[in-house]
Parts: sequence; structure tokens; C-alpha cells
Amino acid sequence: MFDLFSEKMKITVIGESNIDIAVRPYGAFNATGCTPGNIAFHHGGVARNIAHNLCLLGHEVRLMSVFGGDDFAERLLSECKQIGMDLSLSTQFKEEKSPIFLSFNNDVGDMQSAVSDVGLNERMDFDWLREKNDAINQSELVVADTLLSVEALSYLIDYCKVPLYIDTVSPVKALRFDEALQKSKRQSVFALKCNLSEAQAITGKSDTFEAAKALNANGVKHVYLTMGSKGVVYCHNNVIDAFPSIPTKIVNVTGSGDAFFAGVIHANAIGLFGKEAVTYGLKAAQHNIKNEAPVNPTLRISVFDE
Repeated sequence: MFDLFSEKMKITVIGESNIDIAVRPYGAFNATGCTPGNIAFHHGGVARNIAHNLCLLGHEVRLMSVFGGDDFAERLLSECKQIGMDLSLSTQFKEEKSPIFLSFNNDVGDMQSAVSDVGLNERMDFDWLREKNDAINQSELVVADTLLSVEALSYLIDYCKVPLYIDTVSPVKALRFDEALQKSKRQSVFALKCNLSEAQAITGKSDTFEAAKALNANGVKHVYLTMGSKGVVYCHNNVIDAFPSIPTKIVNVTGSGDAFFAGVIHANAIGLFGKEAVTYGLKAAQHNIKNEAPVNPTLRISVFDE
């Protein structure tokens, strides 16, 4: 556990910023013709979403990401600045196009299939991260997603001097985290947020509780294993706690995991851990799913008092 801080914490969030194109049909897909539906463009990426939520909760947030040189990137950069993110550690590659994530979703935003065009993320490699390490360690807390290369993640695990929080993003990228952790000298991180399929990919355990305990045993001090409508499993010191989700009307589930992790991080920032931190995460996720976009712009610390 680290020292207690004020509600306004200096946080660096490292990872992907992308353009989300979300397709939601009004009925079943027509395999041979046009299907009526809604197509929405959002600014997304796990790291960017977490950073956005933390800005809304009043923290001093630096987003360390990569951006292209197209119109999408210019709009994304502009919004990040308007939100209040410090982009001094980010890099813009003018010759590259923005990462784009195209998802096909059901009527509540649950992804059914997707196509990603995210080649720019290969720029988030060892050299890109290492040259910024001194600046990263000026933070009070660091969050990273697994769009970083294995070598960059491993270096971050070893040389980040403040609490490190990692989001595994997807089952495939979860394996990248596992490889990075095993390659690291420290082989320990402060907190990990993953869903059940990501935990299973890392541990090979089909049982939820066993997967959480295995992550704990492998060097993750605080494990937050999210299960959508079935709630959250939290594991620390090989002790399991299970929490139900908070019932609410679902508008869109996209980004709810990012909001959950931001809620947990905010709770930790003000000295709340364990059950209280999970409750903060669940309330942030509940608030998020009331909104069409991946981040609910009305998130405030008052949400946790409701």
C-alpha cells in the first residue's frame, strides 16, 4: 500500500488512443443486403478512456500515447486538450493514420465482432518508452494498457517507481502482459484489471476464483476481475471477495470496464482500498453504461455518494 494522497493526484496513463466506429443494427444483420442501424464515431482506446475518466474526477492527468497526422488525429488531440489532459509525453507521427477500431455490436453495445487497423501502436515500443522514463516517474501513479510492446511493458514493470496499474485490454493482449511480467526482473505489479476471458488466457484456469488467485500468486498485488452483469471478483493476499454489479438501465456497455478501473484508481488515490475501491469502480461503471459514448462526460466524484 502506498501513502494517502489528496483527491487531485498526478497520474500518467500510457497506451492507445483510437477512433471507435461502433455499428449497432436495429435488427438482425442482412447477409446479402443493407442492414438498417446506427453508426457512431467516438474517441476511444482503453488508455485514453481511463485518462478521460480520471480527468473528469479531478486528477492531473498526462496521457502518453501516439497520434497520427490525419483529420481524425487532429480532432482527437483537440478533444484531449479541451478535457484537460497533458499531452507533453505523447508523440504525433504526421505520416501515419490514426488507429481505428470498428466494432459490430448488439442492441446494448456488447461487441459481437470487430476489425482493428491499429498499426500506429507499434510505435509504442521499448525505445519510445525508455526515453520518457524519468518523466513517467515524476507521477504519483502510473496506468498502462497492453498495447505497449512486450519489451516496453517489461521495462515499465521494472523501472516504474510508483504504483503501476495495468489493464489487459483483450485475451490476446493479456498474453503480452504475461510475457512481459515473466521477462521482468521485478515480476510484480500493484494492480491489474482484466475480464474473465483475459484472466483465463493468462492463467489457464477455467474457474474464476482460481484464475484470480493465480494472478495474485504470479505477482499481481491487487486483482480486479470483471464479469459484466455478474459483477467483480477482487483478490489480494490470496483472499477472494465477490461483488455483484449494480442494477441499472443499460444504454451502452462500451467503456464500462475503463470507467470501473478509473473509479478504483480514484478510490486508491484518496486512500480507499479493497471493498470500498471496488464499490467506487462499480458506481463509475454503472454511471458509464447510462451513456451512448465510451466515456460518460457527466462523471463526477459526486457519483460515488449516490
